[in-house]
Amino acid sequence: MKIHARGHENVRATHAKTLEITGERDITARATCVVGVGAAFDAEGLALLRGPVAVRLSAGPHVATGTAVVNPHHEVTDRLVLRRSEHASPDTFAFRSTLVASDLDPDFAAALADPANEVTLTLTETGPRRPLVLVHRRDLPEPTGRPGLLWREADASVDLDAARVPAEARTALADGGVIAASVSGPLEGVSQAAGAWLADAAGRGARFEVPGDATGTVPALLAAGLPVAPAVHLGRTDRRSLAAPPHAELLRTASVPVVFRAPAADLGVLAEVLAGSFGDRRIAVPDADADLGHGVSWLPLPEAVAAVGGEEERVFVLAPPERGAWNVDLRPLLPLLVEQGVTARTLSTVLRPFGISRRDLYDALGDAPGAREKGAREKGARDKGTREKGARDKGRGEKKE
Repeated sequence: MKIHARGHENVRATHAKTLEITGERDITARATCVVGVGAAFDAEGLALLRGPVAVRLSAGPHVATGTAVVNPHHEVTDRLVLRRSEHASPDTFAFRSTLVASDLDPDFAAALADPANEVTLTLTETGPRRPLVLVHRRDLPEPTGRPGLLWREADASVDLDAARVPAEARTALADGGVIAASVSGPLEGVSQAAGAWLADAAGRGARFEVPGDATGTVPALLAAGLPVAPAVHLGRTDRRSLAAPPHAELLRTASVPVVFRAPAADLGVLAEVLAGSFGDRRIAVPDADADLGHGVSWLPLPEAVAAVGGEEERVFVLAPPERGAWNVDLRPLLPLLVEQGVTARTLSTVLRPFGISRRDLYDALGDAPGAREKGAREKGARDKGTREKGARDKGRGEKKE
């Protein structure tokens, strides 16, 4: 991607934090970050750039190079700004730039101050991309801004209401492309094939964006490889509400994923709330990639607490307590085991370490043939044994007297 501009007599190129090319044809000497004027910007071309980029600035025989990362939320205007810092305002095209105005040597700055010289800024993506899935409801207005441009220029399209996913969508997923996925209504109603494809896309590291979703909860669930329902949505929260009894009990016992927005530093409170709960709780935390859309990494909660910090609010997805035996679904086998002589009491003892209580066991046995009768016989036998033992103990006591 090349951006062409011209030099200007007021170019100073002394700014130590930014580098800018502007569409304006005139600047003052106070614009110390500007290195070129009169530029024409290709909005679509700039919108399609993602992730790390190589930066090359040239004017006459002078060349300077660096690297930067495209700001996921930039807006294409009549100026293009590269910043050395992490500042990501909409007018910042890229941050973490290793090339700013003050890095240019005096001869280069002098060439930029000559209106006769053409100034060229070249931006080139580097490294592999992660696929981006844009999910949009057809009954809503078409996405606008940068997501809208990416939507219209997508490498493949998927109709999530259809029974089959087209081959080009699988190819775009493998190539790290942009995929426009549309659905007629709520995402809860997608086809089984589409749901499986969305989960597979998440497993392949895809990022997800749902234009118009201000909370980020739906794309976070999709990026975690989960359906959007059933799930518990806590919304925006903090350490005080996470530790409050209603939320704390819900976090400990919810049998479905819990999604919430909170400062990363508050995960320590979540670990305290869940201390002693069954199993190792996992949590999906936002990844560190600066790219459009939501991407997550699944971590055990203790690792997440150690790895993620700061007061920046992020969206997290807490997995429900794992019940290992039910992951294999032993329930159809339980009545057979009972019929073969394995007592419900024995099964309860064996399965207790997996987090399956006696109540869970009897609920799973339900009305299986012979299960209730066998349970009643076991209880009767235990009661009879208790009575006989009591009688023997009483007899021994009377004999001693």
